Amino acid sequence: MTRSAAHSTTQNLSDRIASAGSSLTPTERRLARLALDDPTAIAFGTVADLAREAGTSGPSVVRFAAKLDFDGYGGLQDHVRASLTEQLRRPTDRIRLGTGSKSSGQRSPSTGRSTDLVDQVSRAVQALDDDTLAEIATGIARAPGTVWVLCAETSATPGTLLAGNLRLLRPGVRRLDGPPPAMASQLAETGSDDVAVVIDFPRYESMVVAAATELAAAGVTLVAITDGPLSPLASLADTWLGVDVEAVGPFDSVLPVVAVVELLIAEVARLLRDQATERLDRIERLWADGRVFDQTAGSGATP
Repeated sequence: MTRSAAHSTTQNLSDRIASAGSSLTPTERRLARLALDDPTAIAFGTVADLAREAGTSGPSVVRFAAKLDFDGYGGLQDHVRASLTEQLRRPTDRIRLGTGSKSSGQRSPSTGRSTDLVDQVSRAVQALDDDTLAEIATGIARAPGTVWVLCAETSATPGTLLAGNLRLLRPGVRRLDGPPPAMASQLAETGSDDVAVVIDFPRYESMVVAAATELAAAGVTLVAITDGPLSPLASLADTWLGVDVEAVGPFDSVLPVVAVVELLIAEVARLLRDQATERLDRIERLWADGRVFDQTAGSGATP
């Protein structure tokens, strides 16, 4: 899930699609969505089968494979088959397949039961790539400059959680928000020593995408927490984490995103254990001196 200038032979399909990013035509984006939602259509289908499924032509399918840096459709098919073989070796994938989990982009109405929410969080955690999570946490922990947190209004809960907890663990953590003039002045302060974590999902906020574009242009190390490789943030980011969010009632649930953010915070805390312990001790002392919290609450003490 790391951006690179050229495709590696070991890059997975999602990474290749993310790297192609905005260069994909509408037809190629349909093919990309089909490839991600139903990889078996490629693994066991012909060029003609895939073209018919996506409502396009055979040459378009071949051009799509070439744009992802495969040696023709056969190279794409071999890659997908190898990926499926590897997935079937993983117990967590067997469990997900056995329980009938929905693939990305194939949503059905949620019943709204608590079990649905638990399943969503479980799938989000199981789908996380540990190496990518560790890479992002290391970048946040070791960043010599500012760590910026930018999120859409619909992602305010995980964004606030991330920024608030990172402030307790290390200095130099700031929210990138406010009206356009405030955003512009904050963006003018960013530089190549900084890291920015951007959180957004469909429907993407234009201001968030525009700010992320400016951050990338300024040389900021950009991390995206978004829905997948077709997100406009994935093609901008140096590293991205995909989280599948599904509707609970009329709105997408933020709980899977919150769970991923919690794991990221925990990994940063582990990496900064010594520095964070000293910082937290000082913060606790300042809170106590300022009587921020009621120290007698629940102790049975009489006022």
